[in-house]
Amino acid sequence: MSEKPGRERKPKALGIILTFVAVAIGVAVVAILFHAQTYTSPVGTQVAKSVGTVTVNGQTLQHVTLAFNTYPDASGSVDGQAIHPGGNPSWPSYGPTNQFQVPAHALVTVTMRQYDSGGSLNNPWFATVRGTVGSVARINGRLVHAVNPNNVGHTFTVRGAPGTDPGFFVNVPLPAVPGNNQSDNGQYETVIFSFVSGSQGVYGWNCEYPCGTSVAGFGGPMSAFGYMSGFLHVV
Repeated sequence: MSEKPGRERKPKALGIILTFVAVAIGVAVVAILFHAQTYTSPVGTQVAKSVGTVTVNGQTLQHVTLAFNTYPDASGSVDGQAIHPGGNPSWPSYGPTNQFQVPAHALVTVTMRQYDSGGSLNNPWFATVRGTVGSVARINGRLVHAVNPNNVGHTFTVRGAPGTDPGFFVNVPLPAVPGNNQSDNGQYETVIFSFVSGSQGVYGWNCEYPCGTSVAGFGGPMSAFGYMSGFLHVV
């Protein structure tokens, strides 16, 4: 007597279910391990310094400032504290922190020192200054709307999260430092720019220059939170 159709399907169906469960468990384990490696800055969140008020496009806004740097590696220290304790010392990084706090709807003026070398962007669109006041940045005292897309060290690119301020966007390309002997005490490019912050919420920022490894240069420090990425907390 032949078996009824469907009797052989149950083991196959069970096998498929167990496979999906195993994959789900694997994904969960990877997620937990990745979360366990979340970078915590030794200096915490940098709160913007209030410097009074300023008029922008006819509106009086609170004026605050931030200052941070880009480094050719994560082996240095800021105020005696390691930039990335326990991290990969050969990876480029922002420092002394990747967390910044600014008030909502304020003029934020950022001063950066860019110590790193660089090269060509995967997408030259990010070589243009976008979202700043006047769509400009001041690089070594000179106002610019863009930099050479083949001579970029890093970018500071901020995006609004859906549901918070999806139209918010800032992109500032940072020119590469010439030569191959960059150090915290060596040559750097000074980049200053201002933007008006958005609504309250958490905004993600990252670097769009492929300074990592793997596919298209976006592995390694580019995919490990805290080196070339972080958050802008708008309160």
